[in-house]
Amino acid sequence: MKHSLRNSAFLYLATLMLLPACMVRAQVRRGDCPFYEKFRTLTLEEREELAYAEILAGNVPEYMKGFVRITTRQKDLNGKTHHVTLFVKPDYLTVLSGNVPFIVPLTPMIAGRIAESLDCSLPTPKIVDIIFHHAEATAEPFNYIPREYRNLDPDLFFDHSQVIFAQLRAAGKKPGMLTAGTKKDVVITRVPPNLSRTRHVIIYGWHRPDGTPIQPVYDGHINTYVDYSHGVRLISNKVLVDGKEYHYQELLRDPILWPLISGD
Repeated sequence: MKHSLRNSAFLYLATLMLLPACMVRAQVRRGDCPFYEKFRTLTLEEREELAYAEILAGNVPEYMKGFVRITTRQKDLNGKTHHVTLFVKPDYLTVLSGNVPFIVPLTPMIAGRIAESLDCSLPTPKIVDIIFHHAEATAEPFNYIPREYRNLDPDLFFDHSQVIFAQLRAAGKKPGMLTAGTKKDVVITRVPPNLSRTRHVIIYGWHRPDGTPIQPVYDGHINTYVDYSHGVRLISNKVLVDGKEYHYQELLRDPILWPLISGD
């Protein structure tokens, strides 16, 4: 009983230590990140263009300049098993400024532009699950209590980013490890969840450590909606199936092979 109470007290104190982010990581202040200082003063459209320019200019952590290779066994529409190799970014899109990394929530429009510019695509929900299954670094999803438009505040974007880094650091995880479960993924689907919603963002994931996603596939927000919990992960358009190279979008359209990377 004492052991249980001691654990509970520890968890409670650990939770308190996560609030706010600037207290968790006292050596990182909002003013230490010039990109963020500019980002927070702009309109949504201006923020997106700034993020696009920074990422395309290569102002990202060194570990975000490469891909992590994942090989998995998946079945096609006929039930035949294939070896599928994906090349994925180790974390969500992150801008490095003033030596401070900032995981930047973005709309699906600018996310798609960035992906296309880098010969990548956004993940499907199935790929989000695959990535989580292979992740070396995970953390209990951290959420703020919604208050009016608080979730849309750029200050919260930055603070949440720093909370994530603090969580991973406390768990002994190093930057560059394949990380998952810290954000809801902005995803694409082979079949729209709702055919009447043509201008909406689709989100999925935010897995708990046991693999349970907090966020089911959801398209209830208009595509200009972006909050602190959203993350954009890029998947290389190069996919290997039994050693043969395919284009990611080509696989999604293939009448037999599409189940290798999509569950819908």
